[in-house]
Amino acid sequence: MKKIVLIVTFLSIFLLTGCSNQTEQAAKQAKIEQQRNKQIKQNRQVWNKKVVAAKNVDQPNYQKYITNVPSGYKDENMSLGLLKNGNQAVVKAQVVNLQPEMGRLFTPETKATIYIEQVISGDKALQGKTTKTEFSGGLSKARDYFNSFEGEYVGKDYGVKNPKQVIYTTNPTVPMPKIGQKMIIGIKKYHPETKDREKLYQKYGLTTQNSYTINNPEVTYWVEKAGKFKLNNPAFYQKQNKNKYPKLFKVTKELNNKYGK
Repeated sequence: MKKIVLIVTFLSIFLLTGCSNQTEQAAKQAKIEQQRNKQIKQNRQVWNKKVVAAKNVDQPNYQKYITNVPSGYKDENMSLGLLKNGNQAVVKAQVVNLQPEMGRLFTPETKATIYIEQVISGDKALQGKTTKTEFSGGLSKARDYFNSFEGEYVGKDYGVKNPKQVIYTTNPTVPMPKIGQKMIIGIKKYHPETKDREKLYQKYGLTTQNSYTINNPEVTYWVEKAGKFKLNNPAFYQKQNKNKYPKLFKVTKELNNKYGK
């Protein structure tokens, strides 16, 4: 009888300890999430202030003509399995911060800090980690953006007389997610093509140790809107394209069923 009592007592202590550890872990995770949300709010205020102060040089009438589905995309080859196999990792991530990469010529890029909420496929060690990537578009000095290949400043032809003016522009085919937004993307570890490229990236704090590049951003890139993941390239939702890519929209539905709200 005493033996039974001892066993029951031991099991009770074990279960209570397990519950206590789970409660502590949940509280710790909740605190980390709360801190991240606070940081996101602060970062969003800083970024939005910079964007509002800049001159937006997007030209909607022109952009609608260059927003398109890449000609090399073959919908018959698309599936969730192929998406997973074709990427080093597929992740559900949240944008924590955006920072301008001032000094880049012609094509502005933005350094993004992202939190990997869930690893859909690939290295599970990435889950719960924060890393860096780049988004197309963003803030730049007018002299860098409107600099011709001959070195002449042509910004005045576009209504920007001051070369020191900070401008803002976006890539219509790969719109930049907002700070706080969630996305599903395929990523791979950043590997510079040349030493000059490596030096450029190091200038902005991007290295082979702390950053990933986004694979096929014009196609396999989803951003959460109103609790649903949508293809980030608006060309897929144009009237003439809605019924052309059933397999990609099937993958979109599968991702929402598993990872949407």
